[in-house]
Amino acid sequence: MAADDVRELLLSTTADASDPSTPLSAPDLRLLIDRLRLRSDRLHASALSFAASHRGALASSLARAASAAASSASVESSLADALAPLASSPDLSDLKALADRLLASRRELAERQEQLAAASTIASLAARLREARAAVNPLDTATAAAELKPLLIDAERSGSGGEDTPVVFGLLKSDWEQLVDELQVGLAKNVEECMEFSPEGGKVVVSTTPRGCSSRAHVVKLPVALQALEIIDALDYGMAKIADLMMKHILVPAISNRHVAVSVEVLEEGGPEHSVVLSVGPSEELKDNKDGSNLYSRIIDVIKFVCKFICMENSKWVQSFAKLTWPRISDLVITHFLSKAVPNEASKLIEFQDVVRSTAEFENKLRSMTFLLPDRKDGKLTQFVDDVEVHFAVRKRSEILVKARNILVQYDYDNPLESGGRDDSVVDLLFLPEKCFTSKSALLLMKLVHGALKSRMHQCHPQGWLRSFALLLGMSYSFIRLLCQFS
Repeated sequence: MAADDVRELLLSTTADASDPSTPLSAPDLRLLIDRLRLRSDRLHASALSFAASHRGALASSLARAASAAASSASVESSLADALAPLASSPDLSDLKALADRLLASRRELAERQEQLAAASTIASLAARLREARAAVNPLDTATAAAELKPLLIDAERSGSGGEDTPVVFGLLKSDWEQLVDELQVGLAKNVEECMEFSPEGGKVVVSTTPRGCSSRAHVVKLPVALQALEIIDALDYGMAKIADLMMKHILVPAISNRHVAVSVEVLEEGGPEHSVVLSVGPSEELKDNKDGSNLYSRIIDVIKFVCKFICMENSKWVQSFAKLTWPRISDLVITHFLSKAVPNEASKLIEFQDVVRSTAEFENKLRSMTFLLPDRKDGKLTQFVDDVEVHFAVRKRSEILVKARNILVQYDYDNPLESGGRDDSVVDLLFLPEKCFTSKSALLLMKLVHGALKSRMHQCHPQGWLRSFALLLGMSYSFIRLLCQFS
């Protein structure tokens, strides 16, 4: 009970309420005691009622208080044990040693956790490698190998694998590389066995299943093998052998021989062992198109066959085959057709425009088949025909060089002017009124070069004439300078 409440009771019980210092009588004291007892009973009843209504909260608070007291006692005991070494010696070195031990224990715990995580990762990688090797479908093996590549190979290239890399990690990497090598070698052989080339050349049989493998429990078909090779980034490796064989047995005969035709025969269409035959043989129509349309048509037929029956209309597979064969195809076309189609006379350069047109159409057709890229960087044939005037000038230069060598061989070094009448050897000097004598060889050479330049000047447009003029003039100047030394 507060002091103010007691004072109020005292004031209410005194006879003279205006004087608090008046002493209490015995009746007043008994009355005060009764009132105090009554007030105490009321407070006790109120406390009991509050405790009864909030019994759960009070019990929880008491439990927490007991737990806090127990924790405090435990901390006090631990602190007493930690400070026990200091009881005998007030030196702080013992405390420092204790702190060092605590730090060392924490570092060791962190290292152990890292080692445990590394061991878990290695165990997971090893399990995935075992699953990849045990997979029956090569697509599953290739997919697993591709998923493991960033974890084993790319991680090392990025620098995450340092000198402290576990040795077992290197063993897993070697195991992965061996798995990929075995997979790509097996798939490449599988692709090769899907094709049978005739020993005498000019014929190939393409099957969806490898030769002699139809009785096996797990047969890897041609599209499945190519898809698995693409997944492990070994498509070029798998295509290399068949690209070489197609060049040797099919494309070389189709390009080097004029009077041949390309034919396609479907043996078993839609069956489990779908087979198609491509043949290059003598043609009954011996028509020779000077613009190369027949040659380009044969090449397109072969490439269509490859795109449809080998590459299954897959653009990535087609471009892989093109990357391995197009440089050789273009070189063969230039060697066996375009270089021979370059005219010998300037008057026939206009007729060469048919070759330019058919060549451009040929490369555009290959681009529409995704065999060539649309950026025209592979336009080796069109680049050659666009520079026909340069090739013509090179050919004329070679002819002039042969004639000039014959003139030099016939040159009489002892009597340079003994070449007929002296009147034929009298020539005018440039920019001077005088005349001079020169040998017949020099005159013949000058007439030879002058005739070639005059012919080019009348037949070529200015840009082509300038390029040809530069080639011929450079060659002729050397011979004139050489002959002038002996004239």
